[in-house]
Amino acid sequence: MTQRQRRTLGIALGGVTALALAIVASVASCIVPLGDGPRRVVAAELTRDVILPTYEDVVASAGRLQAATHGFIDAPTQPTLDALRTAWRAARVPWKLTTAFRFGPTALMTLGVSIDQTVDPARVETELAGTGALDAAYFDNLGANKKGFHGMEYLVFATDDAALLTLYTTDVNAQRRRMFLAGCADTLVLDTTKLRDAWVHEAALLAAPGADNTDYPDIKSSIDALVNECVFQVETIADGRIGRPLGTATGGDVHPELQESGPSDHSIDDMENALESVRNVYFGTRDGTPGKGIGMLILDLSPATDRDVTAALALAADAIDAIPRPFTQALNDGRPEVMAAYTAVLEVKHVFASEVIAALGATLKFNANDGD
Repeated sequence: MTQRQRRTLGIALGGVTALALAIVASVASCIVPLGDGPRRVVAAELTRDVILPTYEDVVASAGRLQAATHGFIDAPTQPTLDALRTAWRAARVPWKLTTAFRFGPTALMTLGVSIDQTVDPARVETELAGTGALDAAYFDNLGANKKGFHGMEYLVFATDDAALLTLYTTDVNAQRRRMFLAGCADTLVLDTTKLRDAWVHEAALLAAPGADNTDYPDIKSSIDALVNECVFQVETIADGRIGRPLGTATGGDVHPELQESGPSDHSIDDMENALESVRNVYFGTRDGTPGKGIGMLILDLSPATDRDVTAALALAADAIDAIPRPFTQALNDGRPEVMAAYTAVLEVKHVFASEVIAALGATLKFNANDGD
């Protein structure tokens, strides 16, 4: 699926909350016109035009996924199952578009892990066989590898739809399975909402660095945070999302079970949207047109670097899009295309980690996040 096709999926763009607009507007009105002014413009407008609207979309799409989940639970049929799967795939798009700003509350509050951790099917089945009350406290304490996007993916994607529907209708454990699925969807809405609200506060800090701001004491720290996350997440796309299942670190032994979204065959889409998130931070827009993002600074500092970044991002996006589907089969039959995507994404990392960092005078740091 191309980037243009993804943008026509019908993902409604959520409006930024009034509180978020007020905070960012007040920050923008205090932008320093000289010295660090351009960097402050980038920090303020990235939060307003990219970060906060994307998190609004995450919450809105999680709500639609919740509605589709309850529609399926009320009447487990093939049409409602198909609608639920469509809503799950649609909700993945804005979530992966937050990839380039997974620092701050996403890491500190562990909400990113709760929303998007790799699932352990055996542990999910153990919970389904249990007897504990499936209330809000239960899901709040439930391990991240049993819920979130991938917990739901495990529960609603299967190669045999008839057998899956039986699990939700006539199976002895059907009622608990339906309740567990509903709890996962409800918890996803709660977690994404908490994260959106936390980012309203984080965005104000990121856009208004200063001596009294312990998180971002100067504008360099704000820009460093954004650029470092781009470097880290591009590396994660290459080594984690493509390289691990391709076996680049294990002598070429393919491991399809290590792909990000195997049951739904959404792994390639996840890569595309994660890379698009980095592009959005670079351009400062969400439609691929140049705006007041990191690229605005780079263009003034080093036009050659801007050309390198723009070209690398475009080539990597095309390379990922060229991977044959399904990804599981492409790991064997489409290995040249998958390797080409791996190499192209690594080039994006190289350009950011060397040329962009150098042009900005940024400090490249070790990132302890897991990239999920």
